[in-house]
Amino acid sequence: MSPVPAPARLPSRAPGPSRTDATPARPSTPRSTPARPDATRPRLRLVDNTRLEIAARRRRARRSLVVAGVLAVAALLALAGVNAVLVSNQVRLDELEQQVVEAQARHQALRLEVATLEAPARVVSTATDRLGMVTPERITYVQPSPVDAPSSAEGLAPSPGSTSSEVPVGTATVPSWGTVKPYLSR
Repeated sequence: MSPVPAPARLPSRAPGPSRTDATPARPSTPRSTPARPDATRPRLRLVDNTRLEIAARRRRARRSLVVAGVLAVAALLALAGVNAVLVSNQVRLDELEQQVVEAQARHQALRLEVATLEAPARVVSTATDRLGMVTPERITYVQPSPVDAPSSAEGLAPSPGSTSSEVPVGTATVPSWGTVKPYLSR
């Protein structure tokens, strides 16, 4: 924008009637203009706004830069906080995974111990060594009398006049569970 020349000044006061009339002169009020003579007064001119616009742009740029800096610092702090939470959760997760591995190893060891304790050879050796049990020479099966047998008994008909039978070990046939169960449920 180029400066526009100021318009020519108007005279300060046109000559008028003198005050020699009967009206008294009023004291003059001080003017807001300086008491300098008109010849030494500088001419007024318009100031272009380019310097003001540039200063305003610089202020806006500074504000924008400060806001962007504050936002960048806040974003970095938030990122650091999230990262710290992730690291602490990862440490907790690693601890839990280690506990799971230890628990699985203990579970496997206990399963092996149970399998070892349930082994038939161990059960027989414990029964004979600790409890003093012996293998019988004969197995005796006791059969109920016809008076004690329930009416719905299937199979297993007792022999007349016999309440028990002796069979040598290894040669006995064992009745099925379904035929023995009704006798045991009383």
